[in-house]
Amino acid sequence: MSGRAMKSQLALPTGIKKLTNIAVVRLKKHGVRFEIACYKNTVVAWRDKHEKDVDNVLQTTRVYNNVSKGVFAKEDDLLKAFGTTDEAAVCALILETGELQVSDKERKHTFDNILRDAVTVLVDKCVNPETNRPYPPGMIERALKDIHFSVDPLKSAKQQALAALPKLQKVFPIQRAAMRFKFTVPALHAAATLEMLQGVNATVESNVEIEESGAESGVSNEVVCTSDPSVYRTCDKFIREQTGGLGRLEVVTMAVMEGGTSAATFEYGGGGGGGGGRSTLMGMDGFVNSGGGATIAAAFGVFDLGDSSGENGNGGGGERPLRPTESATREPRLRGAGPGTSVRHRRDDPAADVSAAGEGTAVLYPRGAIAALPEAFASRRDRFTPLDAIQPGWQVELRQKQGSSVVDAVFFCPVGVGYKAFADARREALKDSKGR
Repeated sequence: MSGRAMKSQLALPTGIKKLTNIAVVRLKKHGVRFEIACYKNTVVAWRDKHEKDVDNVLQTTRVYNNVSKGVFAKEDDLLKAFGTTDEAAVCALILETGELQVSDKERKHTFDNILRDAVTVLVDKCVNPETNRPYPPGMIERALKDIHFSVDPLKSAKQQALAALPKLQKVFPIQRAAMRFKFTVPALHAAATLEMLQGVNATVESNVEIEESGAESGVSNEVVCTSDPSVYRTCDKFIREQTGGLGRLEVVTMAVMEGGTSAATFEYGGGGGGGGGRSTLMGMDGFVNSGGGATIAAAFGVFDLGDSSGENGNGGGGERPLRPTESATREPRLRGAGPGTSVRHRRDDPAADVSAAGEGTAVLYPRGAIAALPEAFASRRDRFTPLDAIQPGWQVELRQKQGSSVVDAVFFCPVGVGYKAFADARREALKDSKGR
């Protein structure tokens, strides 16, 4: 027999039922802590009135002092704190007013939902003031991240979205979409109504006299106007007080906007070096084509010029516009260069040249200094000017394909290499300026 003591294995109790995968709701009252065990992801649904059956929320109707240790609350403590020993009623009270221990995944899920709802509110209620079109959801979400938008779980998504609007207006053009109202007032109050609308800078679209029959018989005026949503309370107060309850105010359209979405591109300075990771949002030019009268979004580098001479087999027609985020990550291509060929790797290649506009392409502004762009392209001149500030000597050429309303910009660095995207040109200018 060896001298070593034999190790005896401890027997685990078999009558213990462990509560695992639970959410604990805690309430401290009269110096005693009370806890209840609930299913995960159900407490918030119960408080939001989405879940009606309490059996789907509570794992058990027993009240604990400590759920993890399985210590039940004493009846004397329940009677002292809640005035009853009915544990079902106590569970309902703790479920409504107690403190919920939320896991990281639940918290992230809640924050993501609020952020998504805030983006939806901004898309539905805001427009680009230049085009009166809404922005795409992806662009709004990226802009919110750029301004370091922080989610508050205690506030509604609409409240937080409208609070973030002033910060977004400092980054790119955006404003609340106008609402369309319809006033039906007795003819006696028509003049006062028009005067009130003029005072709140509303745009009157129509003013028609109508004959009303029945209890509201007589001549009335039906005034339809568009105005900022903030004047709704003013209009409602006017109808209730000035017309003696005889007028009506209806909201015809919650957000007056054009169809489609406003295009824009995010240009990141940190992707190609030298930008320090800072991102900015660059809006699109609103360019009116006098021939067709159509408003187009023509912005530096967003549309790929392709091979206008047809050397690559596409015949020089029907270029595909890039997505809003594509121009910042796509490799710049030169005329005659194959896909994936970077311009900075082809500086010595004489074939890599975009100086020729090609057949069927009109040159609206020949290759020249950015500062010399005419007033017709003043908005482009203002946007391109920072390129000269980073590295002097850059030039630009504006082209337009025959039968197309899209105006494309091609940028030339001081050594004559061409770039078809403003983001690529700026990135190269930053590299060259830091390499000097």
